[in-house]
Amino acid sequence: MTLTGQAATMLSMLLCGWTMGMLYDTYRTMERRCRLPVWLVWISDFLFWISCTFLVFGTLLRVNEGVVRIYIFLGLGMGIILYFLLFQRMYLRILNKLITFSLWLYRVTIKTAYYLLVVPLLWLYRALITVVLFLFSVLLTIGKWLFRPFLLLGSKTGNWIWTRYLQKPTQKIKRMFRKKWQTLTGWIKGKKM
Repeated sequence: MTLTGQAATMLSMLLCGWTMGMLYDTYRTMERRCRLPVWLVWISDFLFWISCTFLVFGTLLRVNEGVVRIYIFLGLGMGIILYFLLFQRMYLRILNKLITFSLWLYRVTIKTAYYLLVVPLLWLYRALITVVLFLFSVLLTIGKWLFRPFLLLGSKTGNWIWTRYLQKPTQKIKRMFRKKWQTLTGWIKGKKM
C-alpha cells in the first residue's frame, strides 16, 4: 500500500471515529429522552454497534479495499478522542436545541391540525345533531297537536292510542338521542387541548 493510501485510510478512520462519537452522543441523548425499557436498550445498543461496524468496514472497503492494519484502530481511537475533547459540548448543545425545536414544531403542527380539521368537523357534527333534535322536537309537537282531537274525543281512545302506539317509541327515541348527545359532549369535553 502506498503512503498516500495509508494517509487516506488514516484520515478516513479519523473521520469515522469522529462520526462514531457523534452517533454515540445522538443515540444516548435520544435514549435518555425516550426512556426506553431495558430490553429495548439492549437491542438498540446491539444495533448501534452493528451499524458502527458497517460504517467502519464500509469505509475501509471504499478507501483501501478492506485491508485492516493496526493504525486503523489508532485512527478510530484518535477520531473518537478528538470528538470528545473538542466538539462534544458544542454538538450536544446543538442537538438539544434541535430536539427542543422539533418537539415544539410537532406540538404546533398537532394543535394546528386539531384546530383546522377536528374542531370544524366537531362543530359541524354538533350543529347537525342540534338541527336533528330540533326537527324531531318540532315533529313531536306537531304530532301531539294532530292527535289532540283524539284525546278530546274520549280520554280512553286518545290515551289508548298515545300509550299503545306513540308513547314508548317517542321515549325510546328521546333516550337514544339524549344518550348520543351526552356521549358526544363528554367526548368533546375530553378532547379539548
